[in-house]
Amino acid sequence: MGTDAMGPAEGPVEALLGTVGPDSINPAVPAGIWTERKWMADITENPTVGTTEVWEIYNTTGDAHPMHVHEVAFEVVNREGLVLDAAGEVVEPIQLNGVVAPPESWETGRKDTVIAYPGQVTRIRAQFNTPGQYVWHCHIVEHEDNEMMRPYRVGLEQPGQPGSSMVQAANERTEADKTELDQKQYIPFVSR
Repeated sequence: MGTDAMGPAEGPVEALLGTVGPDSINPAVPAGIWTERKWMADITENPTVGTTEVWEIYNTTGDAHPMHVHEVAFEVVNREGLVLDAAGEVVEPIQLNGVVAPPESWETGRKDTVIAYPGQVTRIRAQFNTPGQYVWHCHIVEHEDNEMMRPYRVGLEQPGQPGSSMVQAANERTEADKTELDQKQYIPFVSR
């Protein structure tokens, strides 16, 4: 949590989504480096129609997040721990600790939401059969309403869809936005 002139900040710290480098927008980002991606940023997840992908949801925050993916029913593959420092914070560049756990007993079968536990990567497998643009997000309403939601596209871009270079100008930050980043936690994301 951040602090202000009156002491510790009250309430939860805002969480954001992003990607773990390298990613589809900037393949030059070093492995394991997190990059913030807001709602209006270019789309980073763009499966081809009919493909099956394993997505990795890295939770570097101290909270569990119910992550919901629209338009697909997916399988929970497994979870793996992230390397933590002595204070229990995720080390960057983000690294896996090699401790892999199977899905919880209640997570068998098809799902549309999965809990991303703190300090772990949660892997899901989905087949993307319906072309179009959809969203994936945290199901905690306060998180969803504060940029913890991202569009993804199945197949080719269609005219008028957000998430392409036409919205780049809307994604520029003010100086206040930049200083506010110190008070946020991040959920990086990787698709494979």
